[in-house]
Amino acid sequence: MTGPFIFYHKIDTAPSDARIRGGYTPRKRFARQMAFLKREGSVFYTVSEMIEHYTANGSFPERGLAITFDDGWKDNYENAFPIMQEFGIKATIFLISSCVGQSSLKAQSEGENEREHLSLENILEMSDYGIEFGSHTVNHKLLDRVPMDEVKIEVEESKRQLEEMLEKPCKVFAYPGGHFNEDSRRAVENAGYIAGFSTTYGSKDSLDLFALNRTEILRRDRFLFQFARKVKQLR
Repeated sequence: MTGPFIFYHKIDTAPSDARIRGGYTPRKRFARQMAFLKREGSVFYTVSEMIEHYTANGSFPERGLAITFDDGWKDNYENAFPIMQEFGIKATIFLISSCVGQSSLKAQSEGENEREHLSLENILEMSDYGIEFGSHTVNHKLLDRVPMDEVKIEVEESKRQLEEMLEKPCKVFAYPGGHFNEDSRRAVENAGYIAGFSTTYGSKDSLDLFALNRTEILRRDRFLFQFARKVKQLR
């Protein structure tokens, strides 16, 4: 089931080598989208705050919305963070723990060049502001395609590493590529997370906190009416 969660990957223009460009949202467009959400009265929460409210009340907060980012790209700090500060918006970023402070291909599409991830300094500054950081595994492995011993390492070790970096609990998890199966879902729950997020999978009729869908904001959502229509469906 899809809750009031949207997600982005890169807040940047697509480079010439990018074969798959859907995950790029230009900075100015992101700013217009955030301004729209503020105007129409969205109330911004981190993912953990949304889940804890749901657990306590059986529903998400009225007009509540959680903005999330996958992979922890450097542009989330350089391009998205100043806009979120301007509008007083909180969000949750799902980090690949081995990529912190690195340039990496681990979450890039085939044929693309390495891309820079957030540094620890970026992460700590954003954390002090109120941005939440969740896990997106250690190495961005697709958890429905690796043995269970690897799944456990990806799920448990990333949590440990991020908690050590942040000196805060790492409460939420996003499945790389949105892919999971019952074994990996159980591994996330057993590791002590309070929720696991997909992108396209999960029950359409009931809410499973470890198979929550999110709505992706894509490069093709160029016009504000397209963005508004997507967000309206989540209310």
